[in-house]
Amino acid sequence: MVTELLIFLIGVAVSAFGVLIGFGGGVFMVPILIIFFQFPIELAIGSAMCALLPASVISTAFNFREKSIDYVVASLLQPTSMLGTVIGAFLVAYMPVLQMQFLFALFVTVTGVYMLATYKKKQKKKKGMLYRINRMPTSFIRKNHSRHTAYRLNGSLLAFLGLCTGTLAGLFGVGGGFLQTPLMIKAFKIPSQIAISTSLFILIITSLTGISSHYWLGHIDWTRSLPLMLAFAVGALLGKGLLKKRASSQQSSERLIGVGLLLAGMSVVAHIFIKYDF
Repeated sequence: MVTELLIFLIGVAVSAFGVLIGFGGGVFMVPILIIFFQFPIELAIGSAMCALLPASVISTAFNFREKSIDYVVASLLQPTSMLGTVIGAFLVAYMPVLQMQFLFALFVTVTGVYMLATYKKKQKKKKGMLYRINRMPTSFIRKNHSRHTAYRLNGSLLAFLGLCTGTLAGLFGVGGGFLQTPLMIKAFKIPSQIAISTSLFILIITSLTGISSHYWLGHIDWTRSLPLMLAFAVGALLGKGLLKKRASSQQSSERLIGVGLLLAGMSVVAHIFIKYDF
């Protein structure tokens, strides 16, 4: 009983933090379930995938009411991301996955440090390669009248980055949301709250796909998954409550995302050590 209560409380905390940064929380929860609660790796992944669904649905319901979701960005990222996940799964048989996973963890950690080091700096305009690419053919302006903001996107580049993050997700067995959120903010200058809300909306489709796959593979034990789903639902409500109270700014959101990336890098390393039994 004590173990179940502890898992529930940790699930609430992980979910609340995941809602604040747009990662969902699965990348943190899987190593916790394996290391501290001796879940088999397949069962831990299946349970975490189930838990992500109610958290993403609840968050999206609030974000829909606040009109902070960019459905065009989601429609460009998600299909290619799903294709990339399939490609990544096939690449596992042909690439030195262990070495690449360590490089991937290093990349995520460095990205987190970059987010923390630059969140106070003002964005420079009309400079850099991404600025020029965003003005090539297939680029367009997105306007959010409710939030009085606008930003330019390149549809082809956005779809390509969705393919890249999906391939990484399939290759390394982790979710791609914690890469998509900072990319939306830094590469496309999408306001942080819109990027976070869009990432959580995409997570609904991702988690539904993952639940279906793991269910058919027999990786879901509902007696363990349902309490965790409840914990993530409570955590999502708590996270949205915290967002309202602290009136999140662009800088504070980027700082939290930087912390989340550092934790995600550590989680990927822990996942590697567990998977390869070091």
